[in-house]
Amino acid sequence: MSAITETSAPMRRWTFGGLFGTGVLVVYVGIMLIWLLFPIVLVLLASFQGRLEVSLSLSDFNLDAYKAIPPAYWEAFWFTVRTALTATAVALLIAIPAAWAMVRGKLRGRRIMSNLVLIPDVVPQLILGIALLTVFIPLHLNNSFAGVLLALVALSLSTGLRFTEALLEGLPEEYEQAAQTLGAGRLTTFRLVTLPLIAPGVAIAALFIFMQNLVTFELLFFIAGPNASPIAIRLFSDIVDRGVLPYAVAMAGVLVYVAMAFYTLVAVVLGPKYMAGSVMSRKG
Repeated sequence: MSAITETSAPMRRWTFGGLFGTGVLVVYVGIMLIWLLFPIVLVLLASFQGRLEVSLSLSDFNLDAYKAIPPAYWEAFWFTVRTALTATAVALLIAIPAAWAMVRGKLRGRRIMSNLVLIPDVVPQLILGIALLTVFIPLHLNNSFAGVLLALVALSLSTGLRFTEALLEGLPEEYEQAAQTLGAGRLTTFRLVTLPLIAPGVAIAALFIFMQNLVTFELLFFIAGPNASPIAIRLFSDIVDRGVLPYAVAMAGVLVYVAMAFYTLVAVVLGPKYMAGSVMSRKG
């Protein structure tokens, strides 16, 4: 009896410690989630009331601010979506072959090239915007769709390359070597073996790049103009000139809906396993 008591007591203490540790972890994660989600929830609540002073009274909720969004805002919004999608596609079309060449081609100086591509992430966007403006003005690319697109591609390339490098590093070469042993060339192997295997990870990379492009502000502040005005620039200009208008808050809510829609689309198509970072297999 005493032996049972001696062995069970430490087990109780360990169980209590495990429960305590789990509770602390749950509280910690809960606080972190509240901190991250609070601004988003606040913007959504404010968008249904047309003001930043949020009230929880149901009578204050309406769609008036959404109905009042002017056509100029919708033009800026669709311009932003077009440029963000195009820049994401172009950046990945460039980054995927480049990463494949560096990882599988065992290029000399690969680390140096990989780090050089990170410069747009290291340099403040304010400085990068000024630098691009000095190049774009002689080429008449400022205040144009092409100029905004090139600026976003320059910003997105580093993210696309780093994502793709990590995906290829985590992909065993045995898959590609097996295909080449069966007679497939390197390009055929890349197209039929490598790309399908990293496709889920590339889709997640595209999601992050698109969302980054959708809300980029400082870089485009110097490139944009009346003929090429992303929604972030339009919102900033109106808020500075006229204050926080109801339809400006509603348009901020629309941007949140777009982000949630794209995230949900990727999560539903790929499943939660890939959103957690697994890119190797569709089984399970």
